Amino acid sequence: MLWNRFDELDIKITEAQKEKLIMYKNILQKENKIHNLTTIITDQDILDKHFYDSLIFSNHFDPSNLKILDIGTGAGFPGVVIKIIYPTSKIYLVESNGKKINFLNKVIRELELEDIYTLNVRAEEYTLENREKFDVVISRAMAPLNILLEVGAQGLKINGSFICLKSKNVINEMNDLNGQETKIGLMFDFKQELNDEVLGERNNLFYKKVKQTPLEFPRQYSQIRKRPLGK
Repeated sequence: MLWNRFDELDIKITEAQKEKLIMYKNILQKENKIHNLTTIITDQDILDKHFYDSLIFSNHFDPSNLKILDIGTGAGFPGVVIKIIYPTSKIYLVESNGKKINFLNKVIRELELEDIYTLNVRAEEYTLENREKFDVVISRAMAPLNILLEVGAQGLKINGSFICLKSKNVINEMNDLNGQETKIGLMFDFKQELNDEVLGERNNLFYKKVKQTPLEFPRQYSQIRKRPLGK
């Protein structure tokens, strides 16, 4: 496995962190034979397309010492990777799929990770019950922007950052949102753009929470899907 890609992110991975990432990879490959966790299964692809891709945002934002909510984490991306590389972060992994939660619990246990928690709940229900508890809400490939922001905004502190890890079609998603992030207390901050020879197009969007999210948000998921923000 080639680790030099992380130099591009100014991340100096220790041998202990490499060992944990390799353990994580091995567990993922083993469990993937039983459960459908990912279609990315080779050693180098996991390193590039899951681990490295989960950290591209850190070129513009340091997650150290922050309380982070990863919604729709799936097999732990980006939350588990953030925890390994930034061990002072406090990570909460939201995932509605029970089999994936079991997998995440296994990873956390075998890697002996601390201050990282799994939550087998729907994200919109959890944020409604945990208003303004998190410094950062982050998500990778969970939902279109006009759904994702509503689902997570309520859990974010004032002045906190909502980081959306996106690939292609982000302009279409921003157009569909149509500036309606202001309804839920968010303001667009900036976009990180990258064209990578392995990953392709990456567009990570950063939003700031500038005021409280009204209590009517998030709506029930069926309502959000039927009429997303901007529609």
